Amino acid sequence: MEFDQFLKETSSLFGLHWRRFQRRGIRRRIEHRLAELSLGSFEEYNQRIKEDPQERGHLFRILTVTISRFYRDQEVFNTIETSVFPALLKQNTRELKMWSIGCASDEEPYSLCLLWKARFEKDWPQVHFSVLATDIDEGLLKRAKEGRYKKSSLREVPQDILGEYFRTEGDAFLLDKRVGECVEFQKHDILREEPFSGMDLVFCRNLAFTYFSKEIQVEILKKIFMCLKEEGYLVIGNDESIPLTYPTLFTPVFPSQKIYQKLVIVTRRGI
Repeated sequence: MEFDQFLKETSSLFGLHWRRFQRRGIRRRIEHRLAELSLGSFEEYNQRIKEDPQERGHLFRILTVTISRFYRDQEVFNTIETSVFPALLKQNTRELKMWSIGCASDEEPYSLCLLWKARFEKDWPQVHFSVLATDIDEGLLKRAKEGRYKKSSLREVPQDILGEYFRTEGDAFLLDKRVGECVEFQKHDILREEPFSGMDLVFCRNLAFTYFSKEIQVEILKKIFMCLKEEGYLVIGNDESIPLTYPTLFTPVFPSQKIYQKLVIVTRRGI
């Protein structure tokens, strides 16, 4: 079995678009996994994937690995600070609920909490602010709860926030436990499970709208639409785009930052 054929067969198990994974780096990581398992061919590994759910999960993580860091694409967080959070606070001054889908090591949801605590919490003490952080990888969620990071993942964090909410321990940076109080961790598969509800803002970056097929992307977009409150916001990756749907579900409100707003769908009834 050639590598491309292996990709076609295994990617279909996850609803992924196999051509996304033809990079040499992906092939090297898969070949390294074959060596770890003492398997001699892609065909043997393909059979192992079909028989072993745990190994399927491992392959999914290999295929969808993303680079994560605090305040990634800082202009996105600048816009959330200056425009999105103020708009949400005009609608609701009691509770704001965020959801980070595919949170990996949790830099993204922690970044939202840092932004809230450093820039808004003092002036809005009555608002209950929370971030739901979900991933299918329990190992990543466990590490995320530790709040321990390398300096390289903090290079975009504003200096005042870095000084206030992190402390050093050897070559690691430890996140202040006050920040973790905002975050709830859950194992969740957006592809196969029902979405949560009542969200004001959803981050779904560099996963669903990069790796999944267009048909799966539409299904995930509908789930996100369902989970958001009226006029809630969706943030996707800088190099991503959302699929076309009918009726249109979202409108770009900050196109350069890939921030969309949920549209109100008006249903016409016959007289």
